[in-house]
Amino acid sequence: MADEEKPIKVSDFRMFTPDGELKPEYRDLENASEPDPPPAAPPPPPPPAADAAAAEPESEPPPPGGADPDFVDLVRSLATSAYSALGLLTEPGAGGGRDLAGARRMIEWIALLERKTRNNLSFAEQDLLTRALYELRMAYVEASGVATPPPTR
Repeated sequence: MADEEKPIKVSDFRMFTPDGELKPEYRDLENASEPDPPPAAPPPPPPPAADAAAAEPESEPPPPGGADPDFVDLVRSLATSAYSALGLLTEPGAGGGRDLAGARRMIEWIALLERKTRNNLSFAEQDLLTRALYELRMAYVEASGVATPPPTR
């Protein structure tokens, strides 16, 4: 049975060559779209229920560089929740309480999303996710006063 071994297939999913150049299959993705930075501010609050029925639906800006709108909405929702838990997004006139444990949980969820979707995202989606995680981790470090961001596992 040792004579009938199946060959092992190895796939290289890295975006860069050993020289640091972008691989040809990723050059088209880079030129096709310039990624937008992740949201730094929360979306505007929804209108009251009475006005919502009368208001016409607003047109939303297209998602960054061919990214799936549902995926972008998911990342934005989690990032907004984390910013809110860090006390960076507050309602006018409301107290700005911090929930560092909640913020850490949201950051860990986004990190989990990044791990589980690795190699299955477009360039724009991966860039959005990476930037959002970076900015959230730095905001967490600043808000908590610790020397290291939440673990990435």
